[in-house]
Amino acid sequence: MTGRQRLVAVMNGEPVDRLAWTVLVDDNTLSALPDRAVAHSGIEFARHLGCDILQLEGWGTPHSFRSPALEWGADATETRYTDGGDEIRDLRGPRGTLRSVCRRGHPVRYPVETLSDVRAYTALWESARYVPRDDRSATDAVDRMVGDDGLVMRFWGPSTIPRLLQYDIGVAPFYYLLQDHRRDMERLIATMHERELEAFKILAGGPCAVVALVENTSTAYISPDVYRRYNGPHVRDFVEAVHAAGKTAIVHMCGHIKGLLPLIGHTGLDGIHALTPPPTGDTPWEMALDALGAGTVIVGLLDPSVFVQGPVEAIGGALERLYSPRLRASSVILCLAADGLTVSVDRFEAVARWMAAHADTPAG
Repeated sequence: MTGRQRLVAVMNGEPVDRLAWTVLVDDNTLSALPDRAVAHSGIEFARHLGCDILQLEGWGTPHSFRSPALEWGADATETRYTDGGDEIRDLRGPRGTLRSVCRRGHPVRYPVETLSDVRAYTALWESARYVPRDDRSATDAVDRMVGDDGLVMRFWGPSTIPRLLQYDIGVAPFYYLLQDHRRDMERLIATMHERELEAFKILAGGPCAVVALVENTSTAYISPDVYRRYNGPHVRDFVEAVHAAGKTAIVHMCGHIKGLLPLIGHTGLDGIHALTPPPTGDTPWEMALDALGAGTVIVGLLDPSVFVQGPVEAIGGALERLYSPRLRASSVILCLAADGLTVSVDRFEAVARWMAAHADTPAG
């Protein structure tokens, strides 16, 4: 099978000729290669290793995917500028200005801090909308780069609750505001989700056959009650929109999700991207299959404490223990994730050697 055939088969729950595996790297790792001529991109690095390419839209390429695009209403203006190392955004509306500040890609000031801000943000979302953009040229360009070696997956998000928690309000203020001003917060949540329903339809109607909602789900910041009341139903709406278009719905959940598995099961998702086992995460691959069903697609990480930090010679043994007969017969893809990290090439090559020797061993 080609890499594309293999990944399509995994996404559709069909048999494959060998274990599927992929990498996710950025320039932190690529710039540290002993011979940079080996690979200038993640796609080239995957080919060097001989693994499958599960390409997250335009990641690491010159191409960007823009659809769906959020447009604020006519009564709003958005201004972005830099001050030293800070990236500042002023969002002005009829109820005032909301300022957010990011430093090195992370928020250090959230735009919503008070009840007045909640109401101002709600007013902005009431006149906002998501609109389609033509991503066909970008999709075609990236698809040509990947070729028969893999699959391009749309990677968009997050939905309302993770957005509020990660980017708009912050964890502690979110829960304080929800506790003290539930009616106003629920109005904001409902308004945002009403707009994102259109975004889900646009995503589902796009050119990619596999669509991932990037939630970064974790009980480190999403309580089971908030997931049950809001986040889970929102994800279910995403899944239903993608399924209505005859496509595969994946959700990126890279944190601690063991305590949410029964609730996640109600969303109807087809699979989880970046499922992380202990000790970095808390959910072994087989536990997710137990809770979500044997046909669930698992794009799972090798325990980072082994792959990133442990002795290189321990990697083969970790893979031996990971790939039980059950996992070999399941719809799983191993992802060696090194985005934002510098990971030495010998660790990837250790996996490549093990895969060359053991990936096509029949289950059982």
